[in-house]
Amino acid sequence: MLLKGIKGFLVHFLLSLTAVQCEWSVTYSSTHVCGLKGASVVLLCTYQYPWEVGGGDTYQRGEWYEEKSQRYIKHSNSNYPDCSLNIDTLSDEDSGVYQFRFYTVLHLKWITSKPGITLSVTDLRVEEAVTQKQNQTEATCSTSCSLGSELQYVWYKTGQPLPNRTTASILVYEIASYSCAVRGHEALRSPAVCVPDKECWGVTYSNENICVLMGSSVDIPCTYLHPREDLIKEMVWFHKQKSMHRHAGEKENSCTLRLKNISESHPGEYTFRFTTGRGQNYTGSPGVKIFVTDLQVWAPLDIVKERDKVTLTCNTTCTLSNDPTFIWYKNGQSLTYKHSTRDNKLHLDPVSSEDAGSYSCAVKGYESLSSTAVSLNVRYQPKNVLASITASSTIEEASVVTLTCSSDANPPVHTYTWYMKSGAESLMRGTGESISFNLTSDTSGLYYCEAQNELGSQISIEVAVQTDADVLLPAIVTTFIILSVLLILGIVHLRKKNAESTTDRRPTNDNIQVRKSQQEPRPLTPHRE
Repeated sequence: MLLKGIKGFLVHFLLSLTAVQCEWSVTYSSTHVCGLKGASVVLLCTYQYPWEVGGGDTYQRGEWYEEKSQRYIKHSNSNYPDCSLNIDTLSDEDSGVYQFRFYTVLHLKWITSKPGITLSVTDLRVEEAVTQKQNQTEATCSTSCSLGSELQYVWYKTGQPLPNRTTASILVYEIASYSCAVRGHEALRSPAVCVPDKECWGVTYSNENICVLMGSSVDIPCTYLHPREDLIKEMVWFHKQKSMHRHAGEKENSCTLRLKNISESHPGEYTFRFTTGRGQNYTGSPGVKIFVTDLQVWAPLDIVKERDKVTLTCNTTCTLSNDPTFIWYKNGQSLTYKHSTRDNKLHLDPVSSEDAGSYSCAVKGYESLSSTAVSLNVRYQPKNVLASITASSTIEEASVVTLTCSSDANPPVHTYTWYMKSGAESLMRGTGESISFNLTSDTSGLYYCEAQNELGSQISIEVAVQTDADVLLPAIVTTFIILSVLLILGIVHLRKKNAESTTDRRPTNDNIQVRKSQQEPRPLTPHRE
């Protein structure tokens, strides 16, 4: 699937399907996808779980799994519910069946959808067929799987583009070597084929200009044609009038040249020549021009202030031909929280003081060939302003007190100003990072400092400057008040308790009657002698 422009539409369509779902699910846009070797492909996918529809579930982990190679590709849920997978620079090893799966706090088993997406990888080849009308020859840009009917093609005759030929099949009227490519992927050209018979000569290069990273390796794709009955005696590449008797082509009619450890000696034009057993030779001219570049980080040299929008660029002297992925480093550590990007820019929007540091860049697959580091200086107004007091352990009247103001600022603070609170007003008491004074009744109180640089200012929290007596007296008064309150509460409590006890001892009417009966005199009994 080459046209990423349809991704937005398909994802929107899939989102509309999953929006009505409240359960755990995975949905693919299709079960079969065809990708062009060397290009990129997107496997469209969405997933759903009840994170807000009454469930309150939480995503735990997700990944793509390829059955044949048993490969695992970690998934980030930052674009929920999109779980689409991008695969760059397709090769035959990327073909297989891919499944997305995830689990949540409330659903601890893998949630997936089978059979998944079958990815097929194809290259291009030119096939010929004789038509019934006037024995015309039809050349077709053929693939092993369908890339889609909406694609446009580019045709080449003897290495040169044919204008107005955009269909997968064209009619051929003269003997020549033909090759084809998909528009937008002209660098992934098919091998050249002699049409309509096998009696033509030719050398075809996929690219006329190739930009290579210093220290890396590169292939110069090349195919050649010769009469079928002739045998090849010699194949030679030339560079700066020097011959190189080697090439990396493994397929029939392939003359691809591989260059390793690219250095300053490699730039220039490369041409291929072959010689047959009958002494005939053919040179593909003009050849392929190789350009060599290193990486260099460009950072803004003017003043960068906190909250500005800053863009760092990984510059090259030519556009790298392998459609690279750029990786960024800060202070030698990979910026894992910043996604690698296909363009060569790192966006810091807005930039903060934490972004200051040394930045370098590299190309994925060639991490050891990183650029020279460049420093990013971020300027900001004072922050974390703190006022502190230094004095002897016992602060008495006439003791010397030193107040110090500290802060974090870039550029450094140029003015420190000290203030003393006096009611609702603030009185300036001095300037400088530190001030010292004798402690008296007039100088004791609350102090704070203000730190200022050219970008702004910030004040500290107030600090109390008092003698031990000033601290002790309020403490004694407070203690006295607390004890007095406790004493009063105790007295009130005792009086209340006594009152309740007196009420419990008051006699009732029954008790009075009993007592009265007990006090009545007994009748006199006669005394006998």
